[in-house]
Amino acid sequence: MSFLRLKMLNWVLVGDDLYSRTRGGTMKQAVLILAALSGFALGQGTQQRQGQKLTVKGGQATVSNTPTPNDMYCSGFITTQAVPETSYVAGGWNSPDQTHFAGATDYVYVYGASAFKAGDRLHILRRVRNPNHYSLYRGERSAIAEVGQPYFERGYVRVLEVQKNVAITVPELSCGDMVPGDLAIPLVEREKPVFRTVTLDRFALPNGKTTGHIVMANEFDSELGTGQKVYLSIGEDKGLKVGDYLRATRTYDYTYHDPDLGLSVHARDMEDNQKAPPKFSKDKLGEFPRKTLGDMIVLHVHPKSATAMIITALDDIRVGDGVELMDVPAPEAAAPAPR
Repeated sequence: MSFLRLKMLNWVLVGDDLYSRTRGGTMKQAVLILAALSGFALGQGTQQRQGQKLTVKGGQATVSNTPTPNDMYCSGFITTQAVPETSYVAGGWNSPDQTHFAGATDYVYVYGASAFKAGDRLHILRRVRNPNHYSLYRGERSAIAEVGQPYFERGYVRVLEVQKNVAITVPELSCGDMVPGDLAIPLVEREKPVFRTVTLDRFALPNGKTTGHIVMANEFDSELGTGQKVYLSIGEDKGLKVGDYLRATRTYDYTYHDPDLGLSVHARDMEDNQKAPPKFSKDKLGEFPRKTLGDMIVLHVHPKSATAMIITALDDIRVGDGVELMDVPAPEAAAPAPR
């Protein structure tokens, strides 16, 4: 449950306290506030389904039909290609007292910068390992290792000048703190995919197109929703392209046999007053319909993996869930600029 929903629920449950604090307010007012905020939340969800993204900045709302720079360069990836380690964050203006850098006024020192020059943009990456040894799904570690090494993206910096072998830089896009040891490589502009209007069928039959699964998520997240970034077990090797749409899927066979999702299997599911009821055999789970949990768009592709952003989540999406390439309409042509 989101923070906003929890907060609204809390207002309803403490209506008497809300009354006393507003000095003359009524429970009716609290309900009206709840209704207004619920309408706002529903409106946001509808916006996501129209193939556009709503961004609120400085009190003004703008609608984009492509992902934001934050989506494109803060999403992370898994790759089998070697990422150079010759240039890396070594410190900053307040070293050694300051070890985390993210602000626009921070000076970040990148060592191994003899090939860089003023004006260059450097992509800051972090090669990661998961310190948590709990497996979110069966075979998680081997599935990740098969598609490559995970990297989280910390943003990009602009080079102000280079002295000796050190570049003095400032952050232009921060996805999070940059720390000593984070890698720095030349920033390569990525192709921006176009959002499309997609209709989701909760019980879509398999279409015979490319399938895979979610092997990992950005920042090691496990339960996923709209806007979050996931890493797939398929990439260039399966013909995946920037802008492709995939549906997230889950079968009941997977649910019943998952150690977390399938916990309820061990509970009694019949009533005491039932006399000799027929019992559904678990070997017939394949006859249950497959669930469609949501959809996602491919942001960038790597040899054996791809990074995708969840557009719509009809239900909770989890690491380990399946994905299937979708048939979607071609992107709409951009409207001509006003004269």
